[in-house]
Amino acid sequence: MQDRLSELRSKEQLTHEEMLELVRLSPAGTFKNGPNLLTLGIVDLGRFDANFREGSKRSKKAFEAGCYMEVISLRLQHMELYLRMFWVARNKKGLIFEDNDKRTFGVILADCKRIGLVPELAERLGRFNKSRIDAIHRYLLGATDYEAMRDACTENKGLDSELREWVMNEIGIPWTVE
Repeated sequence: MQDRLSELRSKEQLTHEEMLELVRLSPAGTFKNGPNLLTLGIVDLGRFDANFREGSKRSKKAFEAGCYMEVISLRLQHMELYLRMFWVARNKKGLIFEDNDKRTFGVILADCKRIGLVPELAERLGRFNKSRIDAIHRYLLGATDYEAMRDACTENKGLDSELREWVMNEIGIPWTVE
């Protein structure tokens, strides 16, 4: 059983049947359902899946190549996705993100703080957002330099994963297969 679990975990893509087997073999609570992806403003599920799968690889390559704006932008998009999940699941009005929603990361972060995002995580996300704004919108104005962007990338490494884990622990519904 452990060998089969390791084999399934090592595969890049799983069939539907293999995914169900992976869920059955994994410890309870390993997999959790979140909100319907279409409620997050996702336009094309196939493109979303492809982009999401390659995001962390692209971020790692960008960091190694010294493309720190790219790293910051990719991390921002992952963090925004998890904040959207939290907001959709917790806003108590059944509101969703339309596919043409124009709210900024800062606005979404503030909305999530109002509905229960823990203060210490919200504060770290706010610091990340400030460094992102300086990097992307104010670099040429002298608000930052490329070395400071590298430091921001290093300081915020793993913040997107930490947010994902916190969100899924807060809103995720354990997925089981009978």
